[in-house]
Amino acid sequence: MTDYDDLFAATAPDESVFADKQALDPLQPPATIRGRDEHQRQLASILNGVTEGYLPPTVTIHGPPGTGKTVTTRRVCQEFAARHDSVAVEYVNLKECRSIFSAAREIHLELTGETVGAYEGVDGAFTGIWEALAEYPEWTVLILDEIDQIKQDANYDPSDFLYRLLRGEGKLKRDIQLSAWLISNELVEVDLRLDSRVESAMSDEAVFFGPYGTSELDAIVGPQLDTAFRAGALPADAREYGLQEAAWRWGDARKTLRLFRRAGETAIDRGLETISTDCVRESLTDTERESTIAKLQSIPLRHLAVLAASVGQRTDAGEISQPVRTSDIHERLNHPSTADRFQLGQRTVRQLVDELATMGLVDTWTESHGRDGRAKYVATTFDPAWVREAQAAVAADLAGDAVE
Repeated sequence: MTDYDDLFAATAPDESVFADKQALDPLQPPATIRGRDEHQRQLASILNGVTEGYLPPTVTIHGPPGTGKTVTTRRVCQEFAARHDSVAVEYVNLKECRSIFSAAREIHLELTGETVGAYEGVDGAFTGIWEALAEYPEWTVLILDEIDQIKQDANYDPSDFLYRLLRGEGKLKRDIQLSAWLISNELVEVDLRLDSRVESAMSDEAVFFGPYGTSELDAIVGPQLDTAFRAGALPADAREYGLQEAAWRWGDARKTLRLFRRAGETAIDRGLETISTDCVRESLTDTERESTIAKLQSIPLRHLAVLAASVGQRTDAGEISQPVRTSDIHERLNHPSTADRFQLGQRTVRQLVDELATMGLVDTWTESHGRDGRAKYVATTFDPAWVREAQAAVAADLAGDAVE
């Protein structure tokens, strides 16, 4: 035997709790959409407008992550298009798009199979988009996932981008019947701060996907749990505890699958034949940490800077000191080492703190200090040490982009 033979033999589980671990893959599309019958009816009703000669210019689909927005919307639209020759459906995920141009380029690539050169800019991308759509069937449903990832850049803002998409001259000239279905984790109008001209061009059609409850999560992930674990490996008490906690904390099917996968791996590491509630409890913390750091990596840099300033002070015992005042955050951001980079005034800091509170990342409250006036306090809703981990990940990403 070689050293590797010994290594693989030593790390192989003696008695795995898993029967088919692949069943817990959160990215695997389900064979059947469960728990979203009413949402499918709403989407189907909108699509059936083509029989009356109308599709709304926009349909906003929003709700927390992992609530079935994307898989339900894609499935209903694709099934409808398969039954109507006059309808085409295209799906574009904008998650990796860091600018307005990259978003337009991604749409162009999906429609044409060709990449737009940087020298052609947004104008060139939209010209190609309209030329491609002119060859499409009478109606086109363009599903834009992660639309909330589009942020303002040096040349364009989201309002300009969406206005071109809805009222672009090339679109109107060619009489293209385009319906943009915007999938977002937030309210699109609020998150993207759209101006009045764009809001007036958008329709009022919106479908909200709320968090799943315990029974809904059981119906959705239950069949996958039954497939993933061998008989008896996931006792009823551990399963029920995990589903209840997942529903209360997230209402997110993807996180729930990750939770039980981690719990199974924890059981194996401990040499257990079955998954205990302690395994699930430990996995809850790991899953919460992973998802929070991922969320922190996706927020704008200014917001992350405010969070970093809110966890920048330590006690004598070395622990992160919280809560902090907004004035302390402003003072830290205006330290000579960071002032040139951020240039955030007190009013802007307060606004960013309010937006972080809306995202559920911080709690805020105001206390009176008598003659010294009132002070607004801030504390993270999660382990503040996770901010540092997110900062390190973002810095690594930015360094990688610079090298490319």
